[in-house]
This record gives sequence, C-alpha cells and structure tokens, in this order.
Amino acid sequence: MNHKIILGILLVITFSLGSCTKNGPSDVNFTVSTNAKTYSVNDIVTFSMSGNPDVIAFYSGDSANNYDYRDRTSKTGGTINFSFQIRASNDSVLSAIVNGAFKVLVSNNFPGTYSTLPDSLSAKAEDSAMLNSTIWTDVTKRFTIPTTTANWAVNTYYITPTVDISDLILNAENPLNIAFKFAADTTHYFGTNGLSLGSFVLKSVFPDGTGTSFNVVPGGSKSTTWTTSKTANPLFSWATSSTQIKFIPKYGTNYTEDWAISNGFYPNVAQPDLAIPIKNITQSPLTTFSYQFKQPGFHKVVFIASNNRVSGQNQVVREIDLNITP
Repeated sequence: MNHKIILGILLVITFSLGSCTKNGPSDVNFTVSTNAKTYSVNDIVTFSMSGNPDVIAFYSGDSANNYDYRDRTSKTGGTINFSFQIRASNDSVLSAIVNGAFKVLVSNNFPGTYSTLPDSLSAKAEDSAMLNSTIWTDVTKRFTIPTTTANWAVNTYYITPTVDISDLILNAENPLNIAFKFAADTTHYFGTNGLSLGSFVLKSVFPDGTGTSFNVVPGGSKSTTWTTSKTANPLFSWATSSTQIKFIPKYGTNYTEDWAISNGFYPNVAQPDLAIPIKNITQSPLTTFSYQFKQPGFHKVVFIASNNRVSGQNQVVREIDLNITP
C-alpha cells in the first residue's frame, strides 16, 4: 500500500479519536457551601457555589424533595379515600337502592378470575363461582346515600361524601378492588339513564402531605379496567363509557346479579421524590442559590452537578447537612 495512503488513514483515525475526546464531557468542577449549619424555617438560606457544570439539580430534604427517596415506589402510614357521584333516573332506581339491591364493595384478596355466564335465566347465585374465594366488604352505608326523594331528587347526581377505606388495606402487596353490584329478584324499568355512576375520586394521602390520585374513570389515560360480569340473568349488564358506569335493565322477574369490578389499586404506591432543577446548560455560571426550607428538622441537602454530552455524562454529588429549627 502507498505510504501516503497509510499516512492519510492514520491521520484520519488520530483526528477522529481526538474529536471524540474533545467532544466528551469534561470532569465536573463544582463546590457548594453555606455560612452556617443551623437556620430557621423563616430564614432564606443562601448556598455559595463555584464551578460551571452544565446542569445542577437540588434536593432540599423537605417532603417530596428528599434525595434518599429518589427511587422510592411505595410508602406506608397513609389513608386512601374514595368518593363518587350516583344518579337514579326514576323512582324504581331509588326504590332498588333503598331495598339494598345496589352495593359498593371492596376486596383485598380478589383473585381476578371470572366464571362463565349461567346457562339458565332462572339461575340464582348470590355469590358466583368467580367470587366464592373472595371476601368482599360492604361499604355502601359509609357513603350515606339518601334513601328518600326528600333528600335526593331523581335524575340528579348525588355527590357522596369522601370515605376512608384504609381499614381494608391488608398489606403493600395486596391491592384493593372496588366493585359495584346490583342484585334483585325482580328488576323494574330504570328509565333512559338507569343507575348511573361517575366522577370517581380515589386518592391516597400520607402523613407528610404527599399522595397519589388513582384514575378510576373508565377510558382515561391511565384507565381503570372495569370488568363487568353477568353472574345471573344474561339479559342485563353494567355498561361502561369514557366517563360513567351505568346499569339500565328492563323489567324482569328472573333473579339478576351483575357486577362491575375495578382492577386492583395498590394503596401504598408512591411517587419517587424529584430534584428541583436550578441550572441548565444554556444558563450562565451559577454562583449562589437561595432557598427557604418548609419543614424544621435535620436536612440532608444534596446538589447533583453534571456535564452532559451525547457521548456521555460526568456527575458529582455534593451533600450539606443542615439543622432547620422551627
């Protein structure tokens, strides 16, 4: 091979390697300090910084901004609350509710299996095969649904109070399933809209003020899967839409039992704590940063500084322990 060609190839390789090294992230030069180790929650704490990293993120140690919880996916000690809206389109629906045909149930051991539809229209199954191994807790009365038209006009949505169902949490591994059940020996005409349910709110709240809102609206972006089951009388069934669950039967003298069962919700689920971004790559060097702490106590304050390139990232973590007094 021609020596000039070989020399040219070597120069290209050398240039390429040099370019990769030049375009890679440089080592992070970053320090942070404070003038004291103890401050009050009323103080504005100023952090002095040196160096010019591309990106700086900040964990204060306050609730929802704790570095130690950056990978957390669950927590304990919270409550979980549920509410919804219910509408009776005529007096027959209201009468069925008064007589106990409508139930709100919660289970912490639902296996998620379903039986087949009964072959006989006269089949009567207060508990179908799919539910025999499940313990359901009846929480209907907790919602104080009115039982007379004096307190609740037909064809008007009634907003239930928010009900705490935390006592039904078994452990972090067992999800809660919510079910709406209609069961009656005789079913009357329920009008155009029947028994309608909507505006579901299921939310966990933990002692530190954080929580998770579960989307229980059928068809939502994080849709709850509502499974309907006709465990007795295949002529009637719950129906789901993008916003509601409805039961609209015709008149019938056969025993009817119909369920709408949600997928499982893990009540201890929690979002990981997130850092507060305080500098990006387009900003000038940051020499100071001020923050007012929200909660008293010992705080592990963490700054994460990094230099970022397509070829990779270099990062350093700086910690400062502060005592924040009331």
